[in-house]
Amino acid sequence: MRYFFALVLSLLLAGCQSAEDGERCADYGFDRGTTEFAVCKQRIDLARQRRMERSIDAPNYDY
Repeated sequence: MRYFFALVLSLLLAGCQSAEDGERCADYGFDRGTTEFAVCKQRIDLARQRRMERSIDAPNYDY
């Protein structure tokens, strides 16, 4: 049950991030449905993934 709840929660949050990313790219001046807009969203997503990977790989100094 916990696994299912975590999966549903992560999908909901991913949807929110996607909408935010779209708004961010639109604010940058990219038109929805264009290649430039898709590239903008992809770059935001890749940057988010890199940040997550760095935070996972970072040493934890909590004792």
